[in-house]
Amino acid sequence: MVRGPIRKPIERLLGTVRINPKNLIATIYGDMLVPHGGTVWLGSLVKMAEPFGIAEYLSRTTALRLVKDGWLHPTRVGKLSYYSMTDEHVRNVVAYYPRVYGKPSADQTAVWRLLLTGAAGLDAKAYATLRRNLLWSGVGQVAPHVFISAAEDLSPLQALLKAAGLLDRVQILDATATSPPGPSLMRSIVADAWNIEALETSYQEFLARFRPIWSHLEGGQHPDPEAAYTTRALLMMEYRRIALRDPRLPRDHLPTLWAGEMAFALCRNIYEAVLEPSEAYLASVVRTADGPLRRPLPELYARFGGLSPRSWGAGKPPAAASA
Repeated sequence: MVRGPIRKPIERLLGTVRINPKNLIATIYGDMLVPHGGTVWLGSLVKMAEPFGIAEYLSRTTALRLVKDGWLHPTRVGKLSYYSMTDEHVRNVVAYYPRVYGKPSADQTAVWRLLLTGAAGLDAKAYATLRRNLLWSGVGQVAPHVFISAAEDLSPLQALLKAAGLLDRVQILDATATSPPGPSLMRSIVADAWNIEALETSYQEFLARFRPIWSHLEGGQHPDPEAAYTTRALLMMEYRRIALRDPRLPRDHLPTLWAGEMAFALCRNIYEAVLEPSEAYLASVVRTADGPLRRPLPELYARFGGLSPRSWGAGKPPAAASA
């Protein structure tokens, strides 16, 4: 049970965020377990879902559904079941890390990618599915069958198209803006292509939800391990949902006061403050087929441009996390 002064803002947050068991488990794996090897005993997974009001039967049912969907892989060791992300999904999660944990773009220009789907021979249902997946991957749309991206790394898009069996049926082109010289016209185009206004609203809602949490942490109050873990899971579940739709456009193409920058800063500050105690919670709860939780990969501390958890020594991870 969450204790201390931070309990009330966490309870209020739990009351405003709709907890989807599948999204929660995806966050637990993607944000917390992958850096530690990505395998967990089912009993640990059940325990990790409890602070969010998710009953044991629902955790078990969700895990089985994720196995059926090809997202998790089960392993039996004696009478115990352990679940790991499949290799394909680990690759997909890691490929999206820069969009979730990376800094907002400070670039002033971009090499635009155009995706042309008109020659793919898609029926209405297949086109709607591809369009939805592209939009949720940070791609914009400028016309029917014409999509636009500012992504420097094409591998996530290529992985998406490959998974849909369309890698050799969708043409990807590079395009550079040549006129007019100012960004105003392109700013108008991207505002429609990505619905920047809706994205701004999502970031503003994120700020309103998590600023009360930060006000408690900012004063030096140390959350207990379960409170830190709960905060971290809620934080990343909500931030990831928005960040994966953010096209990371050049700064000149965004509003002067861009809520995405403020949301990144807030998310980073909270994440840094709760990282150490949340890792202690994981070490106390998570059991793997090899025993205790493994030492995390260095990638964990490189997130958000580099993290310096509050009470660590110089570059040292918490003792519990190295068990």
